Amino acid sequence: MPRRSLVVPFGILFTCLVLVPACKKKPAPTAAPPEPSAPTSTVSSDYLLFAHLNVKDIRDGAIFTEVKQAFAKAGGGSDWDQLEGRIGRETGVKPTDVDAVTVCVTEAPARGEPNFVLIVAANKPIPKTSAFGLNPQAKPDARGFYQMPGGGLIHFPNDKTAVLLSPALVPQYLEGYAKNQTSGWPLTPDLTRSAAGHTAFVVARLDKLPAEARNGNEFKDFAPFLTARTVTVTADLKGKELSTTARVTFPDATAAGRAKEKGQELIKMATSEVEKLMTSKSDFAAVLPAVKEAHRALQAARVEVSGSDLTLAAGYKVDFDLGQMVTEAVKKVRGSAEKITTTNNFKQIGIALHSYHDANGQVPVHGVGPKGALLTTSLFDKTNKKPQPLLSWRVAILPYLEQDNLYRQFKLDEPWDSEHNKKLIDKMPKVFAPIGKPGKPGYTHTQMVVGPNALQLPSVRIPTSFPDGTSNTIAAIEAAEPVIWTKPDDVMLPGAALPKDLKKKFGGLQPGGFTVVMWDGSARFIPDTVSERTLGLLLNPKDGQVIPSDW
Repeated sequence: MPRRSLVVPFGILFTCLVLVPACKKKPAPTAAPPEPSAPTSTVSSDYLLFAHLNVKDIRDGAIFTEVKQAFAKAGGGSDWDQLEGRIGRETGVKPTDVDAVTVCVTEAPARGEPNFVLIVAANKPIPKTSAFGLNPQAKPDARGFYQMPGGGLIHFPNDKTAVLLSPALVPQYLEGYAKNQTSGWPLTPDLTRSAAGHTAFVVARLDKLPAEARNGNEFKDFAPFLTARTVTVTADLKGKELSTTARVTFPDATAAGRAKEKGQELIKMATSEVEKLMTSKSDFAAVLPAVKEAHRALQAARVEVSGSDLTLAAGYKVDFDLGQMVTEAVKKVRGSAEKITTTNNFKQIGIALHSYHDANGQVPVHGVGPKGALLTTSLFDKTNKKPQPLLSWRVAILPYLEQDNLYRQFKLDEPWDSEHNKKLIDKMPKVFAPIGKPGKPGYTHTQMVVGPNALQLPSVRIPTSFPDGTSNTIAAIEAAEPVIWTKPDDVMLPGAALPKDLKKKFGGLQPGGFTVVMWDGSARFIPDTVSERTLGLLLNPKDGQVIPSDW
């Protein structure tokens, strides 16, 4: 049986059996741990898996509201909206427009895909022309079914409900849920009644799994649980408190006892891992309250056996400042995303510099002359002996950044501030744009460092211009002060010695440091803790010194 055939049933099942018990209900400080409260009676089901999630219960709850408000407070409101919008475009329904999701896996054959029905109930009309990847030109068959791009069918029994299902289940569905969205097949009175009032409800018939699935090596650590006949789980979210109970029915008391031992073993292992997080010196400080509550929940979790039934019960209470925790997490995630984007941008610049070199045999430093020519003594001002470039090196490498169309718009025999070329300042490619702190349009922090102790005019050759090594010399860096991207303007260090406040000329866009691209094309994040001496050595391509390790 293909392993992916069991993703749906096992994913939900083991989340309930292993992960959910790690986040359970917290009792009052003076009260004894609650006794397990399993479903009051065995639920009748002929399906391999039946699960119902009351999304509205979660969406309208205190936790979701606080998390969303924290996202907005941390400046992540637009990110939230973009993510929700992207999911809405891909599925035809935004997550916050979903009221409930019901999944039924009728069987998982030894070979082939499991037969399933997935019901998505929304509070707004679901557009048929874009739901779940449908082609806008897609047409339903005579029965009203649309063919899904990845296989399977989709049907809309009403304007706010979408049903994805296996073709083999169409006859039962048409006689059931398609006609009656309250109790039609695959819904049954027992399942509907048992799921009512719960945030989540799951019942699984493990005895309907193929033997080779239950005996697979990938699940050998859970073997005692796989002898179970039925697993029934309920989860309830009330305010900021989640309580979960599970009742697992085995063939006999001996099997239930073995499962209890395994369950206690898994809880002990999870507790140990959480304790490691609590004592580690990693970046878990922001979420430490949540980790501590998980530790308490694991210690309070109860596993009991009564005859051939095993019961698990526990709970998790968000009695800490969730908003502050989410705010800190959002800042970290956004900071990481910004750092990744900046690093990728600098890598592209590094590749472009090498591509320019491959085509021209050298790379311009600071800027280029008429028609993109490299600076030579003939282009130097006769009075002050300084070069007079027309456009920056950033403009020169545009064709190697897939910006050839923009490059062709420049008048290469005119300076950056000519009447024509000034109009192109606002067309700065994103690769040069600051990520952490968006600034004035057309201004960039991506600059070379030019001077006697850094890069020298008019150009460099790879690798001969770098006796210290291309991997030890900075090509471009995040400068503290932005410049117009088309202007031949960079960090200029004209003195015979480097300034004492060298580090102040770089960074400020990202917390903790700044990004550079080396002449070997690699991008690096240099921490603020780098010494002035080390930074100076990284700027100089031929100082002959060994670079310390503080970068």
